[in-house]
Amino acid sequence: MRGKFFVAVCIPAVFIALILCATPVSANPGWVKEDISENTTNALGGTISGEYIVSLAGAEGIDQSQNRIYLYAIQTDEQEIIGSPSANMTVTGPDISGEYAVWFETPIEDFSMNETSTVPNRVYLYSLPNDSLEIIDTPGTAEWPKVDNGRVLWLNESSDSFNVRISLYDIGTGKSEQVCELPIVDPANVLFDGDHIAYLDSAGLHLYSLETRTNTTVFQSVFGNESGSDVGAYALGGDYLIYLKHTVNFEGPDKGMFDEPYLYLIPTGETKRLDPVSGAFSEPSKTPAEDEKSLDVSSPFTDGERIGWIYSENTPGSTILLCDPATGTVEKISVDGQADHLSLDGDRMVWVETHFPSFHGDLIYAQENAGSTGTVPASGFGTGIGIGALLAAMVLLAGRRKGP
Repeated sequence: MRGKFFVAVCIPAVFIALILCATPVSANPGWVKEDISENTTNALGGTISGEYIVSLAGAEGIDQSQNRIYLYAIQTDEQEIIGSPSANMTVTGPDISGEYAVWFETPIEDFSMNETSTVPNRVYLYSLPNDSLEIIDTPGTAEWPKVDNGRVLWLNESSDSFNVRISLYDIGTGKSEQVCELPIVDPANVLFDGDHIAYLDSAGLHLYSLETRTNTTVFQSVFGNESGSDVGAYALGGDYLIYLKHTVNFEGPDKGMFDEPYLYLIPTGETKRLDPVSGAFSEPSKTPAEDEKSLDVSSPFTDGERIGWIYSENTPGSTILLCDPATGTVEKISVDGQADHLSLDGDRMVWVETHFPSFHGDLIYAQENAGSTGTVPASGFGTGIGIGALLAAMVLLAGRRKGP
C-alpha cells in the first residue's frame, strides 16, 4: 500500500518540483544596454557596423588634441585606439562599414594667431582584418570621409567656386575619381549610402544619384516674414531618407518652434509625415498638437530597414522611437539621460548619453532582446512552489524508508 502511495504522490511531486524550478521564462523584452566608453574620456559619437563600433572620444572642454578614434569589438568586449592625431592636429569624423573604418586628421584651429594653417588634411583608411592603416587622399585637402560597400567618399573645397568637390575612392583598386561638385553648406553632415549622397545647401535637402548623376530636391526650405521651415537633421539608408522639418512661426495660433519627422521613400519619391510620439504616419497638412510642439525631437536614424528618432518631454530622460515603415511596428526605448548621435545596424545600436547637469558623454551599446524563451532558473512564486514540492517529496520518501 505504501508503495502505491509513494508512486501516486511522491513521484508526481518530484516532477512538479523539477518543472517549477526550471520553468521556461521569457527574457525581458526590449534592449540590453551596456556602457562601453572609456572612463577618462568624453564620448562624442559612434557608428556601428556588424560586430564593430568605431567612435570618437576626447577630453572635457575644447582641447581637440586629445581626440582619439576607438574601435570596439562586440564579441570579445575589447576596445583599442586606432587613430591618434599628430602634433598640432586633431582627428574627427569616424565612419565604418563592413571591414573598413575611415576618419580624417586636420589642423587644430588657433583663433588667437588669426592665421590659416597650411598643414594638409589626411584621410585614413583602417582595415579591420589586416589591422592596417593608410592615408588614401593625395591632394591633402580632403575632409569628412564616408565609407560604404568598398568605396570611400570625401569632400574637397573648390578653389574657384563655392561648390564642394566630391571624390570616390575604390578600396579594391586603390583609385579615386572626382564624381561631381555640389553647393554643400554643411560638409560634416553629408551622407553616403549605396549610390546616393544626401546633403544640405542654402535651398534645402537634396539627394544626388551617383548612378544617373541627377539631383533631386527632397525638401525646399521656406523663409518668410511670419514663418519659415528648413531641415535640421537627417539620416540615409537603403530606400529611406528620414529628416526633421524645423518650423518657426512668428505669428498666429502656431507661434513658436517645433520639429517633425518626415520619411522620404527614394524609389517612389513619396514623402510621409510621422507622428513624433506614436511613430504612425499622419497627414502632412495636419497641424501639430500643442504637446507635440513642446517636444524636443532629434537624432533621426535608419539602417535601411527601420527608422527612428529621439524625443524628450521636458524631463531628464528621453525616448528612442524605433519604427518599421513596412509593417508599422513601433517600439520605444526609455533612456535615463539624454540620448543623441544614435547609430542603428539590425538588432544593435549605439548612442551617446548625457546626464544633466553634466555634459559628459557616455557611449552606450544596446543589443535587442528578441524575447526568446529559454530554460533558466525561475524566481518568485514559481520557485517557492517548486522548492515546497521537492521538500514534500523528500519527506514522503523518508517516511517510506522508516515504515515497519
